[in-house]
Order: sequence, then C-alpha cells, then structure tokens
Amino acid sequence: MNRHPGRLTVTEGTDPIVELAMIDAGGPAGIFLDRLGPLGW
Repeated sequence: MNRHPGRLTVTEGTDPIVELAMIDAGGPAGIFLDRLGPLGW
C-alpha cells in the first residue's frame, strides 16, 4: 500500500515494541516513547 518508503529496518521498527513489552511492573508508566527514548508532550 505504501510502496515501502519507510526509513527504518524491520528490526529498528520492532525494537522499541519488544523493549516496552519486556518492562516489569515497576517500570515507567504514562509516558510517550519512540525508538530514541522518552518524548515530551
């Protein structure tokens, strides 16, 4: 559909998802993150 114009590899795109899924119950909550870290809002 998008003719594959993405700038990230599959690994770069999935790394933050896996990292967030692995956070334990004491980890951060209620924050916005991208692959480079926390984002201000």
